[in-house]
Amino acid sequence: MLTKTSYTAQFKPDKDRFDPPHHREHCSANSNQIHMIGLNRYQQVRIERPTANDTTLALYTIVDTHEEEPNDVFIDYRNPDDLKARLDLNPNNIEAFTGNLNAQVTAVGLTVSQARCNSEFIEHLDDNGHHRGLIVIAPHGGDIEEYTDEQAEHIGKQLSKCVSVWVCKGFKVHGGALDRWHITSTDISEESFPKLKTVFGRRFEYAVAFHGMKRDSICIGGTIPDPPDPLKQEIKEAIEKAVSFKIKVATEGDGCPPNFNGNNPNNIVNRLGTIGVQIEQSEEARECYGIQIADAVANVIGPRIKV
Repeated sequence: MLTKTSYTAQFKPDKDRFDPPHHREHCSANSNQIHMIGLNRYQQVRIERPTANDTTLALYTIVDTHEEEPNDVFIDYRNPDDLKARLDLNPNNIEAFTGNLNAQVTAVGLTVSQARCNSEFIEHLDDNGHHRGLIVIAPHGGDIEEYTDEQAEHIGKQLSKCVSVWVCKGFKVHGGALDRWHITSTDISEESFPKLKTVFGRRFEYAVAFHGMKRDSICIGGTIPDPPDPLKQEIKEAIEKAVSFKIKVATEGDGCPPNFNGNNPNNIVNRLGTIGVQIEQSEEARECYGIQIADAVANVIGPRIKV
């Protein structure tokens, strides 16, 4: 017997139901309804909005539940343009719509080229099933934060005997993958990503996450171990030899901005590893020096990993 993984819902944009600061990736659903499809609060869902010619797809995080109408799903947003970017709604005439709430976040069985052609979101894991040394992740790969998945996969090839690689790749024909598929790292639930869940409880010694940002710099953040560890400074110095970008370390006085320092314990990189390293990079850094940056990280962290 197949388990039901989705239901038809009435989606209602209503930022007044949510506490500020508002977040365009958050929603609230009826508790009984989401439990029926195997979901709980703080997991991700796929919202599917039928249109005249296609279906608009976007990922959301259930940050709240309610006991009101069973099929009502309330959507948070910062401004009306968020609804246009994420769900293709008219920002000048915000209306409720009927669609599908799906517990299956990632498309299964698609190649990268198929996902690209179909504007889809896929998950990939390369793991030997037992080692605990290093996991490298790129949750916003594909066209969400371009080149980050290639960086993670490159380290996987360089350190193949002692590294696991988990990446997600999201695409959108004609652009807009970031708007549709991005889920903030502190919100990512291992329960929503089947392949991530298989390695989540292993607790790696090190975890490295590659990300993209709009600022013209590179920020190295993550956990702040006690006692202090020189790893981030060593990575900074290695990257500086390879690229011509201003590089900041979250533990320094002029370190990364709060939203990019990666030191929140809920950040997925910090939940995967005892020592988490988050590398935020400008688009130019990723496009022009992505592999050099990945090599610099591999050269620093590789000797630390016990095979």
